[in-house]
Amino acid sequence: MKNKLLMLCLVLSIVLAACGSKEEEKQTTDEADDSQGVLLDEKGNPKDTIQVNKDTEKAVKEAIEKNRKSLNDGDVEAYIKTIDTDSKQLDVKEEEKVLKDTLKSYKFDKKISNIKFLEQKKDQVVVFYNVETTAHPKNGSKDEKKTFNEVVTLVKKDGTYKFSKMAQAAI
Repeated sequence: MKNKLLMLCLVLSIVLAACGSKEEEKQTTDEADDSQGVLLDEKGNPKDTIQVNKDTEKAVKEAIEKNRKSLNDGDVEAYIKTIDTDSKQLDVKEEEKVLKDTLKSYKFDKKISNIKFLEQKKDQVVVFYNVETTAHPKNGSKDEKKTFNEVVTLVKKDGTYKFSKMAQAAI
């Protein structure tokens, strides 16, 4: 049982945190700030947030929802379409392989709440949100729940926001 739980946690970390297999290039000063974590207030909200215009907010939330829904529906093709093919962190082919393999054994119920904008630069936004995921093993084993905070970077390509970086938030 412990081995199954360990394996499930590993799979969830790979799929849900999407820690892609591409080697990261040396970080520039701007990129280094992304890996320092997020300071939260006593209610669990990020302390430093920004406001974005309504069009950007709507487009980013739609991208996040498409990503979430495609995982829950087990739609690998739709999920992959939410990822930036030029990402330095996420390898689309590896993400697709891992997701297909994982969906053979699990169905997911991912919920996202408390979306907060942390940063915006030209065609890029950094967003924080809370995630609650339940993995339903297809073999009838007990469901496993995982709750965490995630920080994602989305880039605008051809009018649509795509996931470029995904990481569980260090607090």
